[in-house]
Amino acid sequence: MAVYLISYDLRKPDFDYDDLYAELANIHAKHVQDSVWGVRTNQTATEVFDRLWTKMHNAKDRLFVVTFDKSQPYKSENAITLLKDL
Repeated sequence: MAVYLISYDLRKPDFDYDDLYAELANIHAKHVQDSVWGVRTNQTATEVFDRLWTKMHNAKDRLFVVTFDKSQPYKSENAITLLKDL
């Protein structure tokens, strides 16, 4: 299983992004910061990206999915979910 960090910028804040938040819940992503989530999954980064991108408003939104290497000494403070706990 891989761990990914997911970050997004929603360019149309008045748009209903409930489908995006529901999809994050469906993949069991954990909320780290306002627009940052973490997930452990058997899917590839491309598969996670493609799954979430279908829930974005339009091409002006931004989505970033990157592998998180748990063996590295990252530090997180005051996050809802600490990165080391993913």
